[in-house]
Amino acid sequence: MGLREIARERILKDMVESSVKDLPENEWTIMVVDEMTTKVLSSVCAVSNLVENRVSIVENIQKKRQPLPNMTVIYFISPTNGSVSRLLNDFSGKNPLYKKACVFFSSQLPKTELERIKQNTTLLSRLAALKELNLEFLAVDSRGFATGGPHTLKNMFGENSNTSGSYEREMDVCVRRLASVFASLKELPAVRFKMGKPPQEGDPMGASERSLISQRLAVGLHAELTQMRSKIDSFPNTETCELVIVDRGVDPVAPFIHEWTYECMCFDLLDDVIENNIFKYSIDTNKGNEEEREVILGEQDPIWVELRHKHIAEASLLLNEKMNYFKSANRIAQHKTKHGDQDDIDTSDLKQMVESLPQYREQLKRLSLHVHIATKLNMLSKQMGLHEIGKLEQDLVYGNATSKEVIKLLGGRSHMKEEDKVRLLMTYVTTHPEKLDNSRRMQWMKLAKLTAEDMNMINNLEYLGVAVSKRGAKSALSFASKKKKRSIRKEHGAVEGEEQWQLSRFQPIVYDIFEDMMKGELSQDEYPYVSPPSVAPIRKNTQINVELSVRKNRSTNVKNNVSLSDVSVQSKPFIVFIVGGMTRSELRVAHKMSSQFSSNLIIGSTSIDSPNAFLQQVNSMSLLEEEF
Repeated sequence: MGLREIARERILKDMVESSVKDLPENEWTIMVVDEMTTKVLSSVCAVSNLVENRVSIVENIQKKRQPLPNMTVIYFISPTNGSVSRLLNDFSGKNPLYKKACVFFSSQLPKTELERIKQNTTLLSRLAALKELNLEFLAVDSRGFATGGPHTLKNMFGENSNTSGSYEREMDVCVRRLASVFASLKELPAVRFKMGKPPQEGDPMGASERSLISQRLAVGLHAELTQMRSKIDSFPNTETCELVIVDRGVDPVAPFIHEWTYECMCFDLLDDVIENNIFKYSIDTNKGNEEEREVILGEQDPIWVELRHKHIAEASLLLNEKMNYFKSANRIAQHKTKHGDQDDIDTSDLKQMVESLPQYREQLKRLSLHVHIATKLNMLSKQMGLHEIGKLEQDLVYGNATSKEVIKLLGGRSHMKEEDKVRLLMTYVTTHPEKLDNSRRMQWMKLAKLTAEDMNMINNLEYLGVAVSKRGAKSALSFASKKKKRSIRKEHGAVEGEEQWQLSRFQPIVYDIFEDMMKGELSQDEYPYVSPPSVAPIRKNTQINVELSVRKNRSTNVKNNVSLSDVSVQSKPFIVFIVGGMTRSELRVAHKMSSQFSSNLIIGSTSIDSPNAFLQQVNSMSLLEEEF
């Protein structure tokens, strides 16, 4: 069962069904939610799921609501002072809004708020349930989740985070919401964290606090889970899974490098028409009019599930094959019906064809949608010249290019989008540290026609541990200087059975982390435990063969396979949590490796960001310095 299904079951069974089970069969309820729980609810439940369980309407606690004194209400709210105050207001005065109240908090209720509830006698007399549901995360899909921290980079990594109080507030929220993930999974993790590197000369102020973010979150989560274990009977007493906490600095390239799989390109190139996974588009109708449509890009769409992790070239070919098949099948059906050939078609065939028409139309509608999307992605990619940009980005990452190639591309591409120039330069400074001083910044600005704000955004990568600026005395600027090529990260072999497409070399660092976790080789010096696990890992009885990554270049067409036929992969869940936002490419890693290695991999973060959203967050990490 995936994360979405687990969260949906908890909402419907543990909250809704338990609230309506003692009501008369013909009696309905309403649900009241706040800003946070609205996001939790909408990430896993459709309106139909609630209606089927006798919830007639969902209302926002922050808005004025019509009194329904003869109805039972289900409150699903976060345990904040504001939400508790609004709850109490609903039952103040002579005319409470509802007959009875079943109150469910998304996480642990502070004692101060509990005392306030106890003092409201009207609410107490009408209280049918008061529980901590411990469900305060957003299910991105079956293997990904977010704790809903869209401003984490600014609040925890930004220049003023350690003095503004936002650091502590963000940390507390993250601990609480991450704990609710494990309460829902009913898993007790052995908690590990990426050891921060000691601050270096030239690092921005607050570097020491930023280097401890993963460690502080890990320690806080361990304490929260220990407390939760003593309160929840169904919680395990010993570790059942492994969690590794890292921050965005572990792989600063992944959020802005151009990716070439279907899902990644959708949330990159179509970011302006996708909101909350809803794609907005227009079509020309048979009447000659233009019709606006909306569709959810999610796991309820089987075509989306089939395409999302495929390279755009492979996805386009697959869509063409599917469309040709549907057209062919439809022509055959029409021909048989028209000619009435009894040898070809009988009554049962006709009945089956008629019954399948609605399903056929729905499948064709979905297929046409994805053909529309893929066509638009290919068109935008060509117009923006992304293939050349993408190749250079990956060459930079794997040590096959330097500033010389960047200068050549920028100099010859006057029509290149500003965001793409910023992303290319971010890739360069991340893979080639300590290259910028004031003189070189001015040269890059002039060459790429960037603004001072753009350059400040690039410089803000310093807050994620990237040594953008030169440290100490360095030799004079020389664009032509060329050091020995070096590979920045491992290159990975192909997933067995999948053809390799152009521009598919890049793999996020989480691939290596998951791989080492499964092999039991993740360094305890680099990734220490908060508390050593009390039991040895449980291993599968079955043996599987997997191909692990090796340091090689795909262009050589040389395969080096490492067989693990004698090693059992652990069956327990492996979870990676990234503080500061994750990417669709990292989410893809969890899906692909789970399938490839027959393992249960889950990835989470404070948010899941498109490249443009990440750039906006990085831009917010510091104010523009006047010298730019």
